[in-house]
Amino acid sequence: MGRLVETAHAKINLALDVGEGRPDGYHEIHSVMQSLELGDIVVLEERAAGVSLDCLPGDPVKQGALQFVGSEPEPMPPSDCRNLAWQAAEHLMDAAGVRRGLNITIRKAIPVSAGLGGGSADAAAVLRGLNRLWNLGLTIQELAAIGEKIGADIPFCLSEGTAEVSGIGEKIEAVPSPPPWPVILLKPPVAVSTAACYAAYDELPQRVAVDVSNLLTALSEQNIQAVAKGLGNSLEAVTLQRFPDLIRWEEMMENAGCLGVLMSGSGPTFFGLARDLKEGTGVFMKLVDSIKQEQRRPLPNLYFTRLWSDRRVRL
Repeated sequence: MGRLVETAHAKINLALDVGEGRPDGYHEIHSVMQSLELGDIVVLEERAAGVSLDCLPGDPVKQGALQFVGSEPEPMPPSDCRNLAWQAAEHLMDAAGVRRGLNITIRKAIPVSAGLGGGSADAAAVLRGLNRLWNLGLTIQELAAIGEKIGADIPFCLSEGTAEVSGIGEKIEAVPSPPPWPVILLKPPVAVSTAACYAAYDELPQRVAVDVSNLLTALSEQNIQAVAKGLGNSLEAVTLQRFPDLIRWEEMMENAGCLGVLMSGSGPTFFGLARDLKEGTGVFMKLVDSIKQEQRRPLPNLYFTRLWSDRRVRL
């Protein structure tokens, strides 16, 4: 029986401009997505028949986090057919005309319902891994076409690295990757529904426009100050409107010295950049101290990681 291990990297949206809703329920987007070193471990093991899946708590420090301070245990996603990783396996078998037994084990380090693409990353890891494990010979474009039917972020999570993303998420264009700048993640103790966030966005009197071109220019120059100024997210205002208590966490990150602070995706996770490990460590420790002084509970979880890129894999 074959066995293969894949890493499913978290992602952040350095910029996210959301357009009007489409008849199929999706929205046109224009985004710059960036992978992080933080990731889930996905183990694929052949079995006699059927599909099974186990989601287990991972260790962020062993899975791409330089430091991690967890105040609250993160919930686990479902270990059944509701999980995108399970769906990815089923869709791939149907598309390739194969039916084999498979057990999927996911060691979760990426928090759930956090705007970090954990479910999509796991599904992409299953598609990549099974293509190798079973020698299916599918191209990355063919895998992306399968993934697109399951989740809009899966095409990017297949390629990973740094990319300009458009359409509903299926149009991927590689852009120059920045250096592995440190990133601080603050995951508040709130679960945000992406569908509910987009529904609330549609009710706004006018959409929130983000100029992605400024960020693309800053990335091409590898200028972290300009990147920090170019960060933007159409959905952030909607999530903050629904969960106004989140504003204090964003302000705390700014006060700690993060270079630019932004919510990723529909949230609720905030990220902030740092120039180097020394600066990032200092910011991280300031945040830890500030959170320790908080009287209200529950508290957020903090992750210190870096931007990640593998130039070898591109759509």
